[in-house]
Amino acid sequence: MSRRIKFAKRVAYLAIAGVSIYLVMPSVIATFSSWPEVKKLREGSLLMMVGATLASLVCFWILLGLCLRTRRWLLVAASQLASGAIGRIVPGGAATATAVQYRLLRDAGINSSEAGTGMTVATLLNFAVLFAMPVLAVPSILFGPPIDSLLVNGAVAAAISFVAAAILGGLFFMWDRPLAALGRAIDAIMRRFGRDDPDDEPREIRLLRSRDLIRSHLADRWYKVVLASCGKWGFDYLALILAVRGVGHDDTSSVFLLAFVTASLLAKVPFTPGGLGFVEAGLTGTLVLAGMSAGDAATATLAYRLVSYWLPIPLGGLAYAMHLVHMRRQGVELDPLIDRETGEAITVEPGTTSTPLDDQRDR
Repeated sequence: MSRRIKFAKRVAYLAIAGVSIYLVMPSVIATFSSWPEVKKLREGSLLMMVGATLASLVCFWILLGLCLRTRRWLLVAASQLASGAIGRIVPGGAATATAVQYRLLRDAGINSSEAGTGMTVATLLNFAVLFAMPVLAVPSILFGPPIDSLLVNGAVAAAISFVAAAILGGLFFMWDRPLAALGRAIDAIMRRFGRDDPDDEPREIRLLRSRDLIRSHLADRWYKVVLASCGKWGFDYLALILAVRGVGHDDTSSVFLLAFVTASLLAKVPFTPGGLGFVEAGLTGTLVLAGMSAGDAATATLAYRLVSYWLPIPLGGLAYAMHLVHMRRQGVELDPLIDRETGEAITVEPGTTSTPLDDQRDR
């Protein structure tokens, strides 16, 4: 890719980020203006929210450990905390966080195949469980009190999307032909737009190999990783429910799952760190649709983001500092985005969603 194209992409990315921040800033200001109200949460609510958030992190560490096939829990926790903190403070941080976590795991001696595949499996499972959660809200929508039509339409769309994704995922996971056909179709599209490389291995072979790697990682532990992922999202959702109850709103039906899933998906928006601004605006609006007053929704949103977004940042900074000290004691000078073995940069273009599993085939 030429320098001119790279420069144009970065300018476009910054322009989109600037417009996005401008559009969501009024909602962010309105949400943070509710800060004095957070102090009025029910006694013990904030402490229980911190406990739920820490439990969510522990479940995520268990998930990563199972996917990486390692029992070095301190390493897993440190790499996740450090990369998570970076993802919360750098625009397009998810890509940079992935690169940093991959680097920390490699520094600690986990080989590239295990690190790349394990991280990819954990990411895919987390998304699968997250997309399944709106299905649990269907009973409340069908048999509970009437709710806003936007929430109903959102739940229906989410349920249909999950069923379609589950069917396609099952086909790709169990049989070779559908996945090979997908690879050939992608290659054809890439050739149509002149983006293919004749020297590259056919995409169908790469997809099949990646699928087999994922299969081997799951093996007989698939139910453990699913349970760990459910725990990760379940405790995170509990933190939101505790925030909602903390402002005095005791009617917390499963419809609030839709607000939680909306916020979790908005956190993946690459234009701001951790979806900052988008999550606050989207979560507050969805909580209002679920039946809360605007003031209570803003307070609950701020309290939830305080423990789920801001709390892990200093923990991640501490974890990364401890990693640097440990490696320097071993006489290793580190650049967080340079692979020590190859000397190559571990970089991902802002806003992309590539994973280490895509990169490791060339190593």
